[in-house]
Amino acid sequence: MKITNTAILLAALLASASSYAAPEQAQREYIYTVQPGDNLSSLFTQLLDSPQRWSEVAKYNKLKNPQLITPGQVLHLQLPWLKNAPAEAVIDALQGAVKLNGQPAKVGDKVVTGANLETPAGASVRMTLPDGSTLNMLENTQLQAKELGRKPLGEYFSAVFRLVTGRIDALKKKYPDGQSPLRIQAMHGTIGVRGTYFRMGQEGENTLAEIEHGLVGFDAENSRQSLALAGGQGSVADGVHAPEPINLLPAPAFLNVPERYEQILVRIDLAELNGAVGYRGEVATDAAFLNLIAQANADGQQLRIPNLEDGVYWVRVRGIDKQGLQGKEAVLRFVLKAHPVAPMLSEPANNGKVRGVAPKFTWNEVGEAQRYHLQVARDVRFTEIVQEVKESAATDFTPETPLPLGDYYWRVASVRDHTDQGPWGASRVLHVLSPAAPPSPPAFPEGRMLSNWDGEAGQTFEYQLSVNKDFLNPVLNLKLDQPQLNAAIPAPGKYYVRLRAIDSDGYVGPWTPTQSFITPGFKVIGCDTCRWGTYQP
Repeated sequence: MKITNTAILLAALLASASSYAAPEQAQREYIYTVQPGDNLSSLFTQLLDSPQRWSEVAKYNKLKNPQLITPGQVLHLQLPWLKNAPAEAVIDALQGAVKLNGQPAKVGDKVVTGANLETPAGASVRMTLPDGSTLNMLENTQLQAKELGRKPLGEYFSAVFRLVTGRIDALKKKYPDGQSPLRIQAMHGTIGVRGTYFRMGQEGENTLAEIEHGLVGFDAENSRQSLALAGGQGSVADGVHAPEPINLLPAPAFLNVPERYEQILVRIDLAELNGAVGYRGEVATDAAFLNLIAQANADGQQLRIPNLEDGVYWVRVRGIDKQGLQGKEAVLRFVLKAHPVAPMLSEPANNGKVRGVAPKFTWNEVGEAQRYHLQVARDVRFTEIVQEVKESAATDFTPETPLPLGDYYWRVASVRDHTDQGPWGASRVLHVLSPAAPPSPPAFPEGRMLSNWDGEAGQTFEYQLSVNKDFLNPVLNLKLDQPQLNAAIPAPGKYYVRLRAIDSDGYVGPWTPTQSFITPGFKVIGCDTCRWGTYQP
């Protein structure tokens, strides 16, 4: 039998029974003109999905004699009655260790009737359905392809999936009513879809439906009526209570969005959303979210996303209500520039201090960096730079001279390939303070040796007296709580003295410059002008 003179025409007929209570619409048909040589058997074989369909065809076309067809006779056939052929979905993108029928899946794999897909934590997979619609499986999800079919004689597709556990979202391509149905079955309910953006979840005993836009039918196992859900609505079927429409939470608002994120852990701040007990976020490399690469949940007002490479991303975030329904989504485009990562600073510690010496700035080595950029400034905004090293191969730097007294801020960035500088690390504060004051020349009243010097509240002091400049074997090595000395006069001779201050926080300052003096009773041979008790810096 040669099939000719066929067309898909839009007939003004009432819509047939559908998976949800939809308004009456026009139904697409396949119109066939009977050819010479046609008989009922050939029509069954080449046109219809089952011989039992003929009774419906005869009734639909109001045939007076269902057992008789004649050349030139026009038959109107609803698309679901036409002969079936296998169809397949195609994996377009995946992230993580996705499995297809127990084996590692890859882009380009075909998903046919009977296939089983699984995504572990952190994984996702996107499929294109036979009609061009897209379906995303999120992490920790198992999905079974129950039926994927098409009608070769008409632009008709059908797809039935079973969501065993986890979550999916789908952007269903819109076709005329009845021409490309999609049904997602779960534990306690089924979604019937024709053209919409929706999400479905099976979490524990709850089957959840969430509609971003469009209209779907939600059939619960314990309800006789299909529930029509419009954009901004959702519902929960638990197998016990009849589901009801629930308004989804509005889209959350983003806070404190920087020009670019510069930490390897991206922290996205969210405004408090009334009714939200948590938040769900998904990251993609494209505005259409065709290539999901990360997923995250948050209990508080901050979504944290680790392990992203530098680049441009889109994140969509939804609030989660007490029933587990995810609300309307907010979308943010953001830029990440976190590499090469900034080194961890070593010394001086934050709010550290130095007294009388040039500070030594040190930091850790970063594997992806070849050079480092150091800045030292008088202000936290680094507008008044006092020291800068732009391409240091070392992980430390010491200024040639001590810094003037005051407060300073310092920070370091990593550099690779000479031009690719990463973000600045967190800055630290450094306090440059005055060194310990040298002791006054000693006095020697009544067999005692007395000296004093300036000190600060809480400081203690280490005082050393030696007969040689290297202080290897000091005559005195005293720990003093006050900035003064009261000790017995040592044996007559020439002595060297130094001291250092120890702050209340444990900071040990440098030794003061070495000075010398001569005790009473000691005469310097050949020096008539040297007197007992002279003191020389």
